[in-house]
Amino acid sequence: MKTVIIGAGNAGKNLVGKLCEMGHDVVVIDKDAGVLDELAQHHDVMTLVGHGADPTILENDIIGNIDLLAAVTNNDEVNFLACCWAKTAGAGHTIARLSDTKFLHSSLVDTEKLGVDRPMVHKGECAKEIFDVLYMPGTLEVTSLLDGKIAAIGLKLPDNTPLIGKSLKEFRADKWFGKVRFIGLVKQGKLTIPDGDSCPEPGDEIYIVLPAGETHQFLDWIRGGRRKAFKKVVIAGGGELGLQLAGLLEETSMETVLIDRHRGRAEDVSQTLKKCLVINADAAEATTLIELGIGSDTAFAAVTGDDEMNIVCCIQAKQLGADFTMARIDRSEYVPILDNLKLVDRVVSPNISLGKAILQYVRGEIVEGVGLFHHIIGEIQEVVIKAGSRRVGATISELKLPPNSIVAAVQRGEQAFVPTGDFMLNQGDRLAIYCLPETAEKINSAF
Repeated sequence: MKTVIIGAGNAGKNLVGKLCEMGHDVVVIDKDAGVLDELAQHHDVMTLVGHGADPTILENDIIGNIDLLAAVTNNDEVNFLACCWAKTAGAGHTIARLSDTKFLHSSLVDTEKLGVDRPMVHKGECAKEIFDVLYMPGTLEVTSLLDGKIAAIGLKLPDNTPLIGKSLKEFRADKWFGKVRFIGLVKQGKLTIPDGDSCPEPGDEIYIVLPAGETHQFLDWIRGGRRKAFKKVVIAGGGELGLQLAGLLEETSMETVLIDRHRGRAEDVSQTLKKCLVINADAAEATTLIELGIGSDTAFAAVTGDDEMNIVCCIQAKQLGADFTMARIDRSEYVPILDNLKLVDRVVSPNISLGKAILQYVRGEIVEGVGLFHHIIGEIQEVVIKAGSRRVGATISELKLPPNSIVAAVQRGEQAFVPTGDFMLNQGDRLAIYCLPETAEKINSAF
């Protein structure tokens, strides 16, 4: 597949890495020759120096026929124009990264007519991911699947969890058997898809899929009691991500404070938000956080566009007693370092949303959605049973999925649930299948 990426920033670099791993023919266009040279040293890609909004750049002989174009620069207008020119040139599918929702809310903008098949307001999805974790204290991450009817939750097991001291097959006697599916177990840094003989231990990270409406009850059970909700959330950064996160938090009982060091931006945000307290100050200064009274009932989310600033702010907040810290990190190479050093409790990247959009397209027409995690590798593919599929009438156990993959949940109509092996598939059913990287491209063959 010929893929053209416009923009070699952090978002573009992350996409290049993923697509090259999959063996795609990738061309990257950016106006910074130095950035392109560095990218070419680490990946097998072709590069072109040029402006993403210049239509003549797509006429270069090395580009040829375009199957997929992803415009992921920091400029929404450039991304729109790049998709427009690509569609005119016959590109099969186009994706535009957007930082501002105004283009989607205006009656004057028809993204499809402008050549954009998939507009991605990636910070909106990122804000929802952060909100879900804050709303469910004690979770590492929360991902929505199958139209929001199913949740995939990651958490670190506490000492008093009922899972300790038994294998997962012994879990069948519990009331939750049949409602949940264990899809990932991380022991001493190694990820596996657990089976009945797996024995979770305190400190292990476990990933579970279950109906979204039962997440709070299940979390209370698996943690051996209810986790106290955060009373206050402090947000550092009043950009689009911070603004959308604050808007979501305003709908809860949690006190919300947003800090931005740019006076003009702070004033704009304060006029948009209704209940959130907006402060014009530097979140990296201890005096700012001390005055806010950060304590054991406080969660702190640093979501500025500066990775280093976000890390410093989180460390500062933790030292002052914050119970939980989250940092927006755009540079993927920082993530394993932060995880190993435990400098922040949770790392989140807006670029994950872009990765989902790309993978949904390249995985094939039967894949209607892709879920990605921040803390573990692998993906969840949402596969639809289409008319004429050889799997209509087959049971889950007859699918013969490749190794290192598991059916996590099924959606039939408006209902979504964890299926048993004898569940028979119908046309239109959607399956959520978790798979490790080495298996991801083989799922299609099972259908």
